[in-house]
Amino acid sequence: MNLNLRPPILVLCLLFVWAIATTLVFVKLARDAEDQIQRQAELAAINFDVNWIVRPDYYPHLFRTMRKEYFEDLARKHESFRSVVLTWARPDGDETILYPTERILRSPSDLELSRALKRPLLDPYDETRTPRGYLYFQLIPWKRWVTPLTFLLAALNVLLLSVILLVWLSRVSARYVQSQSELEQKKLELIQLEQLALAGRLSAGLLHDLKKPVIHIREEASEEPTPATLRDIREQSELFLSMLRESGLEGFARRRATEEECCDVIDLVERSLRLVAYERNDVEVAREFDEATPMVWGRPTRLMQVFSNLILNAYQAMRGRGKLTVKIGAVVENEGRKAVVTFADTGPGIPPENRERVFEPFFTEGKEGSGLGLYISRTIVEDLGGRIEVEEVATAGASFKVVLPEGN
Repeated sequence: MNLNLRPPILVLCLLFVWAIATTLVFVKLARDAEDQIQRQAELAAINFDVNWIVRPDYYPHLFRTMRKEYFEDLARKHESFRSVVLTWARPDGDETILYPTERILRSPSDLELSRALKRPLLDPYDETRTPRGYLYFQLIPWKRWVTPLTFLLAALNVLLLSVILLVWLSRVSARYVQSQSELEQKKLELIQLEQLALAGRLSAGLLHDLKKPVIHIREEASEEPTPATLRDIREQSELFLSMLRESGLEGFARRRATEEECCDVIDLVERSLRLVAYERNDVEVAREFDEATPMVWGRPTRLMQVFSNLILNAYQAMRGRGKLTVKIGAVVENEGRKAVVTFADTGPGIPPENRERVFEPFFTEGKEGSGLGLYISRTIVEDLGGRIEVEEVATAGASFKVVLPEGN
């Protein structure tokens, strides 16, 4: 089940749970503190020697001597008790104060004992269980709440720190999202700029090839028109238009990105080979294409940008002489089919120490390149869920492998 909770609702739910848990723990600690005070009073009453309680009418001096012997120590040992009051249960049912000594033989009504803990003093040998007297423990009010209030303050501090942390994290998250959006926008702009730069280089090469039919048409047009001359001009014009169509430069150089679609890798590689044919010169191109290569999902112009960069780099590395082998096939990785395109040239190759650096921005071994072609190519391929890597070759030359996931 997918719960689509908005962050404010989630925060409110967490605060509600925190409030309930804090309340339950606070009540539990308050009850535990009260139970502890009750047990202290019970223990003091049980340990009291009831033989001390005799006829106080005749022995009042006895309880004056008990001040230091018992009662002051009793109040000092139990920090929850402010004072202790001892009474004698008279045979007529009334109570008489025996301690504190300044109140001896007076009625307990003279003291405010309504909120004190009252514990009976029983003779263990008296089967009637008649109290011989009572101990009253006057409590220090705030002592009961020390532990619960300490917990509550700690919980409030944790809540405050959590709120501060959440606010800080939300701001950091917002800044991160904004920076990621700006970074993505800058990356797209960089891709488009490099695409236009590559289109400019391709245009220069294409114009070099287009000069031939244009010059031929001009020479033919300078002579007297004859059927053969007109036929020749028509053929050269068709050649001129054919070169423009086959180059695909118009669609490649569009600034607006095309929509993603299922792409035929073989067709895109063929179009890329035609696009940079002006740089081929005497390079031999060997094709090894597997017709069972899966379709891939992406933008055709972006993929042509990747393939054109790799082919153009190979042509320039071989300086117009050598062999370029283009292999297209399929592999199965992670339970999925992927298209694999390999470009292997017979140029000078890439030194081992530079194989990882070739994809760094602005790194180039040539004088003409900007150092962004392979970096942009890797960015495009990784955005599609694929990868591009430099392969080790036994002989001279360089080999680049592009792996793209199958399109659904």
